[in-house]
Amino acid sequence: MAGFEQQVKERAKVLKVLLKKGVKVVGDSCKKGWLKVKQMRK
Repeated sequence: MAGFEQQVKERAKVLKVLLKKGVKVVGDSCKKGWLKVKQMRK
């Protein structure tokens, strides 16, 4: 049972890292999209 808990903790760590990376990528692409929209309005 202890081994299973350890696996869950490891998976949670990996997921957190992936989520942080994913959020950063999405945020960056959103910023680029906004810049394009602002330029088009001018």
